[in-house]
Amino acid sequence: MAADSPLTVARQRRTFTGFPSPGALFSCGVEYAPGPRGFAKGPVGTLEAMRQGSRAVAVISVHASPLSDLGSGENGGMNLAIRRLCEGLSLRGVPTDVFVRRDGPGPDEELIAPLSRLVRLPVGPPAPLRKEDVRALLDDFTDATIRHAESERRSYRAIHGHYWHGGLVGRRLREEWDVAWVQSFHTLALTKARAGLPLDALRAQAEGELAAQADRLVAASAAEAKDLIRLYRASRDRICVAQPGVDPRLFAEHDGSGLRRSLGLEGARVALFAGRLEPLKGAQILLDAAALLRSRPEFADLAVVIAGDDSGDGASHDRGGERNRLERHAARIGLGDHVRFVGAVPHEQLAVYYAMADVCVVPSLTESFGLVALEAQALGTPVVAAAVGGLREVVEDGVTGYLVEGHDPEDYARAIADVFEDPVRKAELGDEARRRAGRFTWLRAVDRLAAIYDRISVEGQPSGSPCGYEDDEARALMGSAAS
Repeated sequence: MAADSPLTVARQRRTFTGFPSPGALFSCGVEYAPGPRGFAKGPVGTLEAMRQGSRAVAVISVHASPLSDLGSGENGGMNLAIRRLCEGLSLRGVPTDVFVRRDGPGPDEELIAPLSRLVRLPVGPPAPLRKEDVRALLDDFTDATIRHAESERRSYRAIHGHYWHGGLVGRRLREEWDVAWVQSFHTLALTKARAGLPLDALRAQAEGELAAQADRLVAASAAEAKDLIRLYRASRDRICVAQPGVDPRLFAEHDGSGLRRSLGLEGARVALFAGRLEPLKGAQILLDAAALLRSRPEFADLAVVIAGDDSGDGASHDRGGERNRLERHAARIGLGDHVRFVGAVPHEQLAVYYAMADVCVVPSLTESFGLVALEAQALGTPVVAAAVGGLREVVEDGVTGYLVEGHDPEDYARAIADVFEDPVRKAELGDEARRRAGRFTWLRAVDRLAAIYDRISVEGQPSGSPCGYEDDEARALMGSAAS
């Protein structure tokens, strides 16, 4: 943004008095100001006790609540990332208000962390909607966000939009509030189309506009950053890479033997798929690969566990949704008795599934980052994954598992067989997987996000980097984007 722009001039007039200590926050029993009429306030919060100038970040996540159960509906890595980032920012003294659309029961406000609250706005019916239907509600959602802020006489130091819906809201809020706007897309329409999925032309056009207009773009991987440059012509000088992390608790020992018994898989070698059930995630590729392997006597003990449920895209599939289609397909290829569809698994229980599995398979057609692969590696489970997007940065081919070019089940079958055939080699892959996962931490992601917020607001300490930190590795990976 130009130095003489109205937004920059307005920022230069602001002063910063610093964040109070956590003790000071909790010693001030100050309730939020009254909300909009009919809006039920949540528990007493701490954000109003922040000193003047220490304002919150408005996080816009229209369809994805950070407190929703993962693995079903539209809930996945984006929900988890927002939750972990807000928890980490809270520990750093950076308050956040996360605005989502009410899509079910629950209080209008709920604490995510001591300095982070979830605000459910009553926009549209209080029920899940397809993302296509959410588009028509974005103006109402923006108006509701503005009214909520006005009702509390609340101002924000920055806006962070998530997904392209959040970007459309964030762009309007920037105009209304005169503060900087950061944008994270999580997935991109043109990237999905390049992988062979139907093109959403309206979304792609909107993403192009948002990529050109946001103050900063936060990519979850260097691969996503390269797509923003190559497919959307975004300026690399406004792109920051903040890779997600893994919960340190995953590195603790977890015993999967009880889960094996409950699933009737004692003595089996288990391949795990974890994620939303939709064509994009490629679960059928794993089923077909497993059927190929089970046709060989040495792999007659192979079983598959599918942890996840229909997403919005999966539920819209013909004849009862993606899960129903996969169950029928498994029966048709002779795999029915050797597959366990366990539904959506709460994230805090996923570690036991990773520990129970002999290999985690991530056959996605496209993946901005690949959080499932990272978490499985943290448990010492080798990963066989598609050589796409951020998975190339998470999985070290031949070291922590194997990357598979293309989407041919025979290639996946060979990679899974390579994991299974040598127990010593499998143990080495697991050890290296755990080591590599340790490189990706939520602490690093939070530090980077806080630096970005500081860099774009006058409250921060400006640096020479447009992101507020140096990232030579990401710059090197992005270097070939123009080629």
